[in-house]
Amino acid sequence: MKALILGGGFAGTTVSHLLAKDGWHVQLWEKEAHLGGGCRTFFHGGHPFTYGPRVYYGYSRKVFEWINSFIPIRRFPFELQTYVEEDGRFYSYPIHEDDIPRMRQREQIEAELVARDNSKTPENFDEYWKQKVGPTLYEMFVNRYSKKMWMIDDNRIFDIFKWSAKDKPLESGTREAYKGSYIGYPVNYNGYNPYFDAMVKNVEVVYGREFRPTMASQADVVISTIPIDEFCGYKYGELPYVGRDFTPIVLPCRQVFPGDVRFCHYAGPEPYTRITEFKKITYYDSPDSLLLIETPSKKNKLYPYLTKANTALVQKYLDSLPEGTHSIGRLGTYKYSTIEQTITQAFECFSKVTGKDNPMKDEWFGIGDTSMMKGRKE
Repeated sequence: MKALILGGGFAGTTVSHLLAKDGWHVQLWEKEAHLGGGCRTFFHGGHPFTYGPRVYYGYSRKVFEWINSFIPIRRFPFELQTYVEEDGRFYSYPIHEDDIPRMRQREQIEAELVARDNSKTPENFDEYWKQKVGPTLYEMFVNRYSKKMWMIDDNRIFDIFKWSAKDKPLESGTREAYKGSYIGYPVNYNGYNPYFDAMVKNVEVVYGREFRPTMASQADVVISTIPIDEFCGYKYGELPYVGRDFTPIVLPCRQVFPGDVRFCHYAGPEPYTRITEFKKITYYDSPDSLLLIETPSKKNKLYPYLTKANTALVQKYLDSLPEGTHSIGRLGTYKYSTIEQTITQAFECFSKVTGKDNPMKDEWFGIGDTSMMKGRKE
């Protein structure tokens, strides 16, 4: 049996490996000259980096042990900070209740927290955040940042929003983000690159090959990880994405960010949304340090707009796929999925194609507001 896989990121390479190991002839088409998609490690001034901080995090022991068996992951504590311009200082994110006494508008914030009414189910992103943290904290940390990140004028367009919080909208206790998760990054300076190479060891890889819908008949099974609308020839319309422009800067110091802070968000009028200090992720040993600045852009497809209308359009595309054709991964399902979730999708697809047991069954763990999830599962 022959399988044609489109796209060589985590989804495409993982399902390729599973099928090849099962005895299939697998051909993987990758339009770029390398594997890895957005998780590929590149180098600038000797420093390893990815386009965006592709830290591994998730809640599945099985998936973590799977990837760790190919590329050892260095686990580390993780703290995120957001710069709030009106206070002229950084605060922990998720918003931490211990920071409120230091805030300029603390009295107003405390009054709004007391007055919160969560009896009504919010209808959109804007309502959700105002109910959870009050208008002032929402404005300081979330409202402008979200508009900037998504290049929109109104956050009410998002009528799906449980993904937007990192566990809790307002945190207490430790300042770690994604508490209780498996979080870290590959020990090897090449990052995830050796994983992609291991996944295609027994796979025929064709680089520089872009897919056209008429090519789908060239295999017994076609598994696409490219954008679902592109794969289907945009027959029902194009799905929107927002991307990023990336600016690398090398500074003459061993460390810029303090402690366990590995990247920072910027919630004000500055054009960029995030700055990452990569040696705090890769542990690269150097007398200087690489920062990567991210600015929202429409030049690439990194983040899907999760709305009910877009989700319905995606389902229409998925329902139209002929027998023997599958679409998986972040672009193939139009989901804001993590590495863990993407690997889980690859295993699920392998099970559907072959009828074999899925060792990762029930290992899909949701990311976002845990109060809106049952046991964190989706």
